[in-house]
Amino acid sequence: MQKEICNHCGKELDLFDLQQNFIIHTEIGYGSIYDEDHVHLRLCNDCFDALVGECKISPITEGV
Repeated sequence: MQKEICNHCGKELDLFDLQQNFIIHTEIGYGSIYDEDHVHLRLCNDCFDALVGECKISPITEGV
């Protein structure tokens, strides 16, 4: 079985990280240096929490 790795910090994902399944998978449109590329971003719980904490407008909707 292939190891799953956090794209941000490089740590091997543990059972709890895998259960949360923090993945962004999309095709990049125009207006970015990554035009027409594909992104598959996998994050551990710690990196996800840090990213959300850095957002000026929270992407989290509680209780939905």
